[in-house]
Amino acid sequence: MLPPSLREKRHYLAIQILSIGKPQFKEVKKELESVVSSFLGSQEAAKAGLQILELNRTEKMHDLFVMRGILSVNRKSVLNVKAALTLLKDIAGNRASCRVKGVSGTIKRLREKFLS
Repeated sequence: MLPPSLREKRHYLAIQILSIGKPQFKEVKKELESVVSSFLGSQEAAKAGLQILELNRTEKMHDLFVMRGILSVNRKSVLNVKAALTLLKDIAGNRASCRVKGVSGTIKRLREKFLS
């Protein structure tokens, strides 16, 4: 196990996905990875180290389906990943969008501040 000084520093993003159709987890994961990879390129996307830590079940709000989740990325790539996520336009043929609710250095603080 690596000592803390040698580990990659991570930041956590609270996201909200709005979709017209009810998205499945696999479809959302595929689309998020695709958008980040196409915006940043393969090498930068690998450096960003995007990981989906959590995606909550879909809720229906008005005419939209809402999914909330937590992503983990390399702290140096936070701004690039946020920019890439705004380019999400559809999931499995249904119109969709992704909003970043906030960024934090710890999951606990992220949940307290943005997901409560």
